[in-house]
Amino acid sequence: MDSATDPLPVQSYVFDHWQLQSDGTLMRDGQGVHVPPKELSVLRLLLGSAGTVITKDHLLDKVWPEADAAEESLTRCIYALRKLLKENKDFIATVYGQGYRFTCAVVELETPGQTRIAAPTLAVLPFRNLDEAAALDLQDAMIRHLTMAFGEALHVMPSGLMAAYGQPLDVGALVGQLSIDYCLSGRFTGSGERQQWSIELIRDHSLLHGQTLDAGDLGEGLGALTCLVAQYTPGLRPVRNTCDSYPAAVAYLRGLCSVQQHTAQSLRDALIQFRHCLQLAENYTAAWCGLADVWLGKAMLGLCALDRAVDEAYGMVSRALSLDPANHQALVRLALLTSLRGCEEAAKVLFRRCLLHVEQADVHFFHAWHHWFWRRNEQAAQSLEKCLRYDPDCVRATIFKDRIALASNHADVVLMGRQTLQTSEKASTPDSLRCLA
Repeated sequence: MDSATDPLPVQSYVFDHWQLQSDGTLMRDGQGVHVPPKELSVLRLLLGSAGTVITKDHLLDKVWPEADAAEESLTRCIYALRKLLKENKDFIATVYGQGYRFTCAVVELETPGQTRIAAPTLAVLPFRNLDEAAALDLQDAMIRHLTMAFGEALHVMPSGLMAAYGQPLDVGALVGQLSIDYCLSGRFTGSGERQQWSIELIRDHSLLHGQTLDAGDLGEGLGALTCLVAQYTPGLRPVRNTCDSYPAAVAYLRGLCSVQQHTAQSLRDALIQFRHCLQLAENYTAAWCGLADVWLGKAMLGLCALDRAVDEAYGMVSRALSLDPANHQALVRLALLTSLRGCEEAAKVLFRRCLLHVEQADVHFFHAWHHWFWRRNEQAAQSLEKCLRYDPDCVRATIFKDRIALASNHADVVLMGRQTLQTSEKASTPDSLRCLA
């Protein structure tokens, strides 16, 4: 049976102004767009692997599994999809000689009762041309690094499960008995201190990709190996939740403290700190979210136009999601930005997911902004109350609460403003000066 006529998967996706629903309907600002079956199958594959290259052969195998389809069929599908996306046609980028890559940040939404697709399994075999101890040490280093890089998105087989097969390993028996999707094999070809590996990525007993990696040290080689595995395993992306650089972590924490102060000067300071953090650790998702907060804070304080703040923050959040598509910090900011760009329905879907999985002050603060933008002041005030229950010292939530009160009752906001100023003065006045007052 043609894969395009099979029962559709239940995944839904949100990207920019668009939402692909589980029934195959493509929505743009509340308006439905019909997508033909073949184009729909290609679009689902691209969205499921957003940010990474998906090869032409893989697309042809999945969409036309029992037909000898020519590459022109895929080209026509890509052309039709770009036409449907109109001004967003650049979301589908051609990677010449390889395939296609979806460039926009994509959020996969879970449907209740959804059966999750099992993560692929990878076995890292001991590399040849090394003595036994060195080969096992390198194998363990690769397994640990790939496990940390991909988390639950890739099941990396422990070396202990392969030890029973002896040396050299019977790869055929290993793949058959352990039901492994991918094998990583190779040999060490370096000399001196340089790490040079001849890599073979194997799928279904066939060579998927072969390449020589040349690195100055083990860390550089493991990084290049991670990129290679991500590129040739559809739907796989490295997880970027941690910061390995102590100076970068310090810069991030300083930026976070400055954002929380929520003044014009503190936001300028935070911008400097987050940028410094990313110079030291460019793949740290939290810092990209911090930059988004700086721009949103500027808009909140009237320091820049909302349109510019939304565009700048959207770029930062898109970068964070390209590094870690499931990052909750980035998702809740994407929900607000989607709302501020006029896509209320898509924003509701994103906020619903964020509120189910995360109970944090930030989620309720951004949810309040979403309600306020759509003139639901009462719901916005309720969300701010929840925010302040989680974080009573949240300055931006207190300022926002005063603004909403000003819109409804001028007398209430004067009283609240006085209370806020008194609290701020007490917090900033040294004990010795309080005694003199």
